[in-house]
Amino acid sequence: QHTPHHTLHNAYGPTETTACATLTTPLTPHQPITIGTPNHNTCIRLLDSALRPVPPGITGEIYISGIGLARGYLHRPGLTAERFVADPYGPPGTRMYRTGDLARWTTNGNLDYLDRSDHQVKIRGLRIELGEIETALAGDPGITQAVAHTHTDTDGGSTHLVAYLVAAPGTVPDTDEIRVHLRKTLPDHMVPTAFVVLDALPRTPNGKVDRRALPAPDFGGRVTGRAPRTPYENTLAELFADTLGLPRIGIDDDFFQLGGHSLLATRLISRIRAVFGVQHTIKTLFDHPTVAALARRLDTDESGGEALGTLLALRSHGDRPPVFCVHPTGGLSWCYAALLGGLEPDRPLYGLQARGAAGGEPLPATIDEMAADYVDALRAVQPEGPYHLLGWSFGGVVAHAMAARLRAAGQEVRLLAMLDSSPVSPFAGRDEDDRDPVGLLLEHAGLGRGEGPTDGDPGDAADPTGLLGLVRAENSVSAQLDEDGIRALVGIAANNLRLMDAYEPGTYDGDVLFFTATEGRDADAPGHESWRPYVGGTVEEHPVACDHLSMTRPETLRDIGSVIARHLSHRP
Repeated sequence: QHTPHHTLHNAYGPTETTACATLTTPLTPHQPITIGTPNHNTCIRLLDSALRPVPPGITGEIYISGIGLARGYLHRPGLTAERFVADPYGPPGTRMYRTGDLARWTTNGNLDYLDRSDHQVKIRGLRIELGEIETALAGDPGITQAVAHTHTDTDGGSTHLVAYLVAAPGTVPDTDEIRVHLRKTLPDHMVPTAFVVLDALPRTPNGKVDRRALPAPDFGGRVTGRAPRTPYENTLAELFADTLGLPRIGIDDDFFQLGGHSLLATRLISRIRAVFGVQHTIKTLFDHPTVAALARRLDTDESGGEALGTLLALRSHGDRPPVFCVHPTGGLSWCYAALLGGLEPDRPLYGLQARGAAGGEPLPATIDEMAADYVDALRAVQPEGPYHLLGWSFGGVVAHAMAARLRAAGQEVRLLAMLDSSPVSPFAGRDEDDRDPVGLLLEHAGLGRGEGPTDGDPGDAADPTGLLGLVRAENSVSAQLDEDGIRALVGIAANNLRLMDAYEPGTYDGDVLFFTATEGRDADAPGHESWRPYVGGTVEEHPVACDHLSMTRPETLRDIGSVIARHLSHRP
């Protein structure tokens, strides 16, 4: 009913019978789905435990014979003899394949598939014998009991292979060592993605292992606490966590030990290609399975320079003209990394960061001086237009000044995007005695003193005003900056406040794409209308359902990036 112009069939057949052994007639809506009837030159028998045919409606095991039958398993005579058995109903010397699948004949001659007769399972198309895994685990002297089982996520998504272990008295199983040992004896697809240690295995009333009572693995419990330290790590951690279905992961967490597998790895690599524009393969992820390791590889590929440098390459690959993002008050542009998820994969993205973040450089004396410096920096990457500029908060003010300067030089500015920026100094209308830069900035951002997010860094003790907290909130600064680096960022933020207080914007003769944070907003707060005296073209507003400080959260920036990508696709 969902594909009215297509004919759908359901087919069944193990690899040992050359793929397809049965096929249905065209499926129709609201009718029971079976596996059909035997194909030409294929014979299907439903037999009981004594190899006797079962009547319609009675469950039997599927045996398949015919010209498509394989000869056996290469170099595995025991398994061949177990599965490829003599056919008592065929000509002398013929064999049939014992599938292990249970089914029953319907009254109209179709096969109704029911279940398996053993513990064989399939995960992502690969056949897995749970008994082989349990035998390999039982060989460990520190394990007294072991059960292999599958677990499917509650949302019906990924299926994981899980090992449940009961330790020998006085021992604590080292699951990392067990995983390494299993890789020596089992193929990769049969190595469990999770290990759960239990005091005892759950049992049914007749003493068998109750597989339905086995607990779900807690992949989140393996997450470490080390947070991202660079833009690459920040974005990769979000991609890892989102792919694995976890709220967060640490930079040292192994993707595969958190439930990752080949199918999820393919999905993650595809998203990394789309976001960073790099052509890595799954092998890269196998070789670099943690955020920290993969970020180092990406950093090398991108040649992005120092994380605190003036020009930060968030993505340097791509044939389209780049987007240049100007830092907010705190001076760093790491916060813009999530834009990669919304922009086109072949569009480079750079961040412009404050002088002095890396230490040893004098701070600018005016916003015009800062804008001229940043124009020189971006033209070193892109000598000619069209240019695309973006800035959040204070960064929008600087981006506006840069756009005006580029236009005065005869260059085309195709995009000037502002994220909740105001041309009005937060000190406007205040008496001289009431011009507290830190307090006013926090008030403007919707924070009180000392309410900014912190990471327990020793520098927090020297931040009684809360300015460092705001710097962290603006820049996702969870890096392990030393005390000098922390002081440099706080000094940059204070200097930018002073520059804003003395600044009167000029006129930019182009259009502005303005994103307004609609939540937690004062009725008299300056919005997109406040820019009209300084813009010669139009000011196109896009409301965003978040507060000011949430403007650069990953999900928000991905949406903003998508809007920008659509906007640029309609530009000549």
